[in-house]
Amino acid sequence: MDRRSRYIAIVLFSAFVIGYEAVAIEIALNTLSIDIFLVGSIPAVIAGLILIALNPAPTAKLVKQLDRREWAFLTLLSTFAALGVILWYDAVAQIGAGKEAILGGGSSEVLFVVILSSMFLGERLRRIEVLGSVLILLGVFLVLVEKDSLSLSMGSGEVEAIVSSFFLGSSAVMMTRVLRDYNVLPISGIELVFSGLLLLAIGMIIFPIAWPDLTGWLVMAGLGIFPALSITTYYVGLKGIGASITSVLFSLSGILTVVAQASILLIMPFEVQMPENLLLALAGGVIAVIGVYLLNMKHKGDDKMPGIAPPA
Repeated sequence: MDRRSRYIAIVLFSAFVIGYEAVAIEIALNTLSIDIFLVGSIPAVIAGLILIALNPAPTAKLVKQLDRREWAFLTLLSTFAALGVILWYDAVAQIGAGKEAILGGGSSEVLFVVILSSMFLGERLRRIEVLGSVLILLGVFLVLVEKDSLSLSMGSGEVEAIVSSFFLGSSAVMMTRVLRDYNVLPISGIELVFSGLLLLAIGMIIFPIAWPDLTGWLVMAGLGIFPALSITTYYVGLKGIGASITSVLFSLSGILTVVAQASILLIMPFEVQMPENLLLALAGGVIAVIGVYLLNMKHKGDDKMPGIAPPA
């Protein structure tokens, strides 16, 4: 296997990690009945601490460099990420990991990143990128459409999946701005800890949290490994093959989540909800991936990094 193929395999592995993370979240919420605020907060804090432990010197240097305005910006970024995560998880609980992944990270989140990047980072959309955006919208339509009546099926879970994509896309654009000055892994570690603690505080103050047994804590500890692993492998691939192909490969996470669901169901009879219209959902996912590819096509002399959303 040559160098390029290795990096492609690493990015696909990162996308698969996200897929299995989404299925594990679905099982934790629906089968093990772990409180959603705990599932959203504890694994994030663990993942952040893992990234910080792997990068202690850069993290310490970063903490010293950040001024008050940058801490405020990072807190706002973490808030958007926390809102995106809690809506993402609730959508997974309602409509299943596969459908949510195709609607969210595999399509609409990328579209929100591109739109927000053009608005706030000064990135102009070319015709080919507009066509890519239209294809993503078509993919989302196919995931949502009722095959008999050709009407949209939009319940609260579908709405939450799209709204969560807006918040996660916003945090990705904000992260892009931060990464102009700082290293990604220390920033990601701090952001994960911040967003996790914020969700935990909200859950403890506003909602009565049902604390789990030892099994639940072990499951949440395991869930903390997923984001740390996906972020690390994602950025290894990003450095090796560039932003465009990394973004396109990672957009396959929606389809790979459905594959992960199917593989889990073959092994254990967990409560996993596959997309109702599997063929339409997969077709929508494929069309959305083509749209992401068009969004990330570079023209001659274009050195900018396209709207690229890191794994949540």
